[in-house]
Amino acid sequence: MTTHAPESPAPTTPEPKPRRRTRRIVAAALAVTAFAAASLAGVGWYFAGVATEVDHSSDYPFTVIAAGGGTVTLPREPDTERTGTWALAWRDGRALLGPVVGGDRKHVVRQVASITRGTLAKGTRVTIDHWMYEGNPKTALGLDYQDVTYPSKRGPMPAWLLPGASPKSTWVIAVHGRNAERAETFRAMRTVHALGLPMLSIAYRNDVGAPKAPDHRNHLGDTEWNDVASAVAYARARGATGVVLYGWSMGGAMSLTTLRHDASSVRGVVLDSPVMDWGATLDKQGDARHLPRLVTGVAKRVLRLRFGIDLGDFDQRRFAPRLRTPVLMFTTADDATVANRPAFAFTAAAPPGMVTHIAARGDHTEAWNTDPAGYERALTAFLGRVR
Repeated sequence: MTTHAPESPAPTTPEPKPRRRTRRIVAAALAVTAFAAASLAGVGWYFAGVATEVDHSSDYPFTVIAAGGGTVTLPREPDTERTGTWALAWRDGRALLGPVVGGDRKHVVRQVASITRGTLAKGTRVTIDHWMYEGNPKTALGLDYQDVTYPSKRGPMPAWLLPGASPKSTWVIAVHGRNAERAETFRAMRTVHALGLPMLSIAYRNDVGAPKAPDHRNHLGDTEWNDVASAVAYARARGATGVVLYGWSMGGAMSLTTLRHDASSVRGVVLDSPVMDWGATLDKQGDARHLPRLVTGVAKRVLRLRFGIDLGDFDQRRFAPRLRTPVLMFTTADDATVANRPAFAFTAAAPPGMVTHIAARGDHTEAWNTDPAGYERALTAFLGRVR
């Protein structure tokens, strides 16, 4: 016997045609792609905004566990247990720290060399400060100085002028880093003063008390270098026979860009943890935030389109073969802020003997803190040679 399966009833609704299914799939794919592109652009836009943000706020990540008897007890963290010369800062005070003198697995006890302002007590929120000092050159270091202003394209800019032995000599123009302040330059002042050289520690656009940029944004040195050039003109107008540009972090990029535009009066350049390539540094900072390189790439394009910043102009390696001005450069092995490889490449590409590169211990701009005596010896020798 043969059985026959009944035929399936005719469907009441026709099957979608393959062409219509394809259109729906394509439409869905396009929607997902558009969403992904918008998300990518949004994150890139945000990261570019972070890179150009002007922020002078302070962070106090540690809590004092105990204080008294010439010591302070802090949570044991990489920052709190490091050897070197550091300050402890809190919202209304500051202390200079000595070495580690005790502690256990969770705590570190450090000597307090002196309390320069405020009261240090249990429960105080503090930070380890590598700038060391605060205030002005007189209150911080006992050095005479003048509050001056120098003219710039953005208006009068404040600066500290340490007179030196004579205005008719080589001046040191000190340029702090991104979102920092003139206090960053304190660590070099005693060495420069001991050599009798005038030192002009400058504020520049967007600093506290200085004129703002038109968009109130930090342009990574792309416009700020003009303020360094204005400071050089100020020094020359007041007797400087030449200048040494001295830049920390972004201030290093600004100093080199100033040099490239006019090297005629520049006797030498000192760089401390300099940004030698903003592209590599943004990659490093993006990696630290766990951003895919694609996002960082979008952020770089946004910097050009949104702010007009040409990152290629801040790859200093391109200009190293044409360097004719002596450079002293400090980099630190554990720099978590700035990419170091471009600095080594810059040294290798420069003419022989033009760059004295000292690879030090520490984090960003901490070469002095980890070895003050060695840093000051190198700085003294260099300034004595180029003055």
